[in-house]
Amino acid sequence: MSREKAFLAIYISVAISYLGVGLVAPLISIVLAEHGANSVIVGLVGTTMFAAFTLASYPIGAWIDRIGAKPVLIGGLVVYGVSLLLFAFINSIALFFVMRFIEGIGAAAISVGTETMIGQLSRPHERARRMSFYALSVGAGWALGPMAGALLFQVHPGLPFYASCAFSILAAAAVWAAIPKTGDSSHVVESFLKSFSLPLLVPISAGALHGYLMSSLVTLIPLYLKRIDIDETAMGGIITAVIFGTILSQLPIGYAADRYGKRRVLLAAAALAAIVFVVMPLGTTWYSFVITGALLGACAGTFYPIGLSLIGEIVKPQRLGAANALFSLVFGIGSLTGPTLSGIAMNRFGYSWLFYLPAILTAAFALEIIVLHNATKVRDKVIAEGSEASTSGSRKV
Repeated sequence: MSREKAFLAIYISVAISYLGVGLVAPLISIVLAEHGANSVIVGLVGTTMFAAFTLASYPIGAWIDRIGAKPVLIGGLVVYGVSLLLFAFINSIALFFVMRFIEGIGAAAISVGTETMIGQLSRPHERARRMSFYALSVGAGWALGPMAGALLFQVHPGLPFYASCAFSILAAAAVWAAIPKTGDSSHVVESFLKSFSLPLLVPISAGALHGYLMSSLVTLIPLYLKRIDIDETAMGGIITAVIFGTILSQLPIGYAADRYGKRRVLLAAAALAAIVFVVMPLGTTWYSFVITGALLGACAGTFYPIGLSLIGEIVKPQRLGAANALFSLVFGIGSLTGPTLSGIAMNRFGYSWLFYLPAILTAAFALEIIVLHNATKVRDKVIAEGSEASTSGSRKV
């Protein structure tokens, strides 16, 4: 079975699943409002999905290490698709909470399953590039979803939900047909604490920082821009610039990380991000935020795929599920706590701390990479040699 076909099936399944996210996530708020839900309820329903994603990540990683990533990914796609379908038929607000929780579990299975598969199937010299294609698939699916969802919703309110379910089932079929079974069912699943080690601190920190930055900026930057009299149309352009900066940077970053070293690329991205965060509040025009926003998207967009590729080098293949689940767990914690922490800083010290606090955190992350460089360098060499031997032997696909 061709490795390229396997990777293609993974990327398609990721893009399709995140297309579903983009299709229905904005529409769920509209449907809830039509059922009489206020803004607080709408926000809580959205938080429910991310909370379920965070809580389910580590148990799902343990299951992946026990039974393999393929069945978990297929199950996650089916659960995710069916949960989206049911949104078209439920009328009770309480059931929206239930279905969003189930959706979060399915999303966690998709995320941890695909990330583990990529790590297991990738050769050492291509792991960052493979993860960058993964991040690109996520961004492409997510970006196309809202427009497609709005068009389908105008045709029929239930059509986006039907389409999302159909896409997910098709993705599950593609995974079943094209991706080989990975994982070692004889592996004894480790506890949460035993799955963590000092070399993992750098990639784990990258995941937490990415979650924090994504959620806090998306939630709070409209308040900051409104305060300096930037209108809604310009806000949309700034947010779009951040998204484009993230998407366009993925492939160059992946190739650079494989060629020059993942820690070097992470260190450069963290240092540059800290500088951009310091400069951002100095701008007062929308086009200055477009430029800095695109740069920020390119830098911060590095943390997630390169962090995952580092895990693939540090952790043995049979324990990759738990390690990737730990990454997803801290990413979820960062996403949940980001808006609150930044909101407190803005309220206590001023609105510019929406940028100064991330500047401090990204600078601290850069320092962490430098301090822990030797702690992970030797381990990487050992794992790379073992991965190379495994690739040429038992893991041929």
